[in-house]
Amino acid sequence: MRALLRDLPSFTIDQGSGRNRTFTRVELLTIAIISHMEQRYGIRRAAIGTIIKQLLETLQTPRTVDPLACLVIIAGDSFVLYTQLGESVAEGLVIPLAPIFDQLDAYLGVKAPQKQMEIGFGPSALRKASIHTIRS
Repeated sequence: MRALLRDLPSFTIDQGSGRNRTFTRVELLTIAIISHMEQRYGIRRAAIGTIIKQLLETLQTPRTVDPLACLVIIAGDSFVLYTQLGESVAEGLVIPLAPIFDQLDAYLGVKAPQKQMEIGFGPSALRKASIHTIRS
């Protein structure tokens, strides 16, 4: 996190430093998207730095929740577009946002991570029932 903040311009007016730094939801979303771009697509921070301002402006715009939301990014032109999956895109990196939204919601505790869990009703959990008979 420190390296990311050091290498890229600050996201907002300094709200503290080190462990006291407070991040907004949009800043956390931006960090998650940057991390995704670096890890998944190998995009360097210098290229990402050219679109930080546009990325923040695009993500800060109020809109309804859309499960098909995605970003179209052209780093060389400093272009970021919030659109829907399935729309025609001439060029650019298309990043589906639903997995990133889910990851961030789980991190913030807004949404429990969805995973299949054992419920413990297997054969080993059953006990032999004792049968009582009445003797005359």
